[in-house]
Amino acid sequence: MIKKLTISSLVGVVTTLFSITTFSAETDTAETFAANLVPDNEIFTVSANTTSNTAVLGGTVLPIKMVNLIAQMPGEVEFIAGQEGDLFDMGSTLAGLDRSTLLEKRKAAVAGLRSAQAGLSNAQVQYTREAESPNAMGNTMLGGAPSMFSMFSDPMREFSGQGDPDYERYSSMYGQGIQIQTAKDQIDQARAGIAELDANLQNLLSIAPFKGVIVKKMIEVGDIVQPGMPLLVFADTSIMQIQVEVPASLISNLHENSVVSAKLDGGNTLIPVKVSRIFPMANQGGHTITVKFELPIGTSAKAGMYAEILIPTNGTASKPLAVIPKSAISWRGSLPAVFAISEDKTYLKMRALRLGSSSGTDMVTVLSGVSIGDKIFKQPLASTRSGPYMPPVH
Repeated sequence: MIKKLTISSLVGVVTTLFSITTFSAETDTAETFAANLVPDNEIFTVSANTTSNTAVLGGTVLPIKMVNLIAQMPGEVEFIAGQEGDLFDMGSTLAGLDRSTLLEKRKAAVAGLRSAQAGLSNAQVQYTREAESPNAMGNTMLGGAPSMFSMFSDPMREFSGQGDPDYERYSSMYGQGIQIQTAKDQIDQARAGIAELDANLQNLLSIAPFKGVIVKKMIEVGDIVQPGMPLLVFADTSIMQIQVEVPASLISNLHENSVVSAKLDGGNTLIPVKVSRIFPMANQGGHTITVKFELPIGTSAKAGMYAEILIPTNGTASKPLAVIPKSAISWRGSLPAVFAISEDKTYLKMRALRLGSSSGTDMVTVLSGVSIGDKIFKQPLASTRSGPYMPPVH
């Protein structure tokens, strides 16, 4: 009886301890879950604004013309005209490969051409001799006797079926003509070989197709290159352009030669830019159309810089635009983004934005990236990343 009571007591104690442990674990889990929720005071619900007259789109500054010069022949780099930023006129040699092997082959091809030309001259002389003085060698050796005998022998040979002097004459002339044609074909082959070598010699050189500067150099003297390897990037930087992907909904506000305002990266001065080209087809993935804007000559824009274009939206937007606080924008390089919050407030996801104009002192309209009603993080830190929310460590 005592043993039964003791066992029952032990079971009760163990059950109580297990219940306490389980309750404690559940309490810790609940506290941990609550601690990893985004606080309500850090959540902003994207609101709507129907009054926006300017859309701000980001773009990239590009030269009006730019080419990538690649190797067309294998060889060793023997010559480079300059460094990045050096200016060259159209037709200038920018880089060259070793030409010694091809030059020797060209000498051999030229010698072959001279031999073919000599062969043609000889064939033409032999043809003329046969035409004007048939069997001239026999006449010279026997004082013309063979020719006298042939006056009597040829009719007899033809009559008896032993030969056809007329056909033999035709055959001899035809043979001499074939030698002339063969010599002409050899000349054509030699000239074609020389032309091919000249083209290959030209392909060893990288020539400036227009006046411009070297903007990138990928080789050094002594490098061994193969066909297709990049050598230089050459650009005409006298006129700079801004290339922008414009949403299809805004393209109707732009026309060829129309003027809008732009801002260069790091500057607040508005610069007038002219629409130079509107591409005829939209990007199917992003439903945007590529537009190039021409910058005025003399601006400090450099190729690759970030720039913003201010496009008018005709006053009232056709549908409400999203509005967010400027503090919610996280700049990753030159790309604006926000962190959207999941429904259960446990997960953050970065979204890239297309910004519109400022709406008040602390707010900005958004053309794409978030929708009205989305919940975003109010003040992301530099360390904020996509993934499960982790409260900052103080």
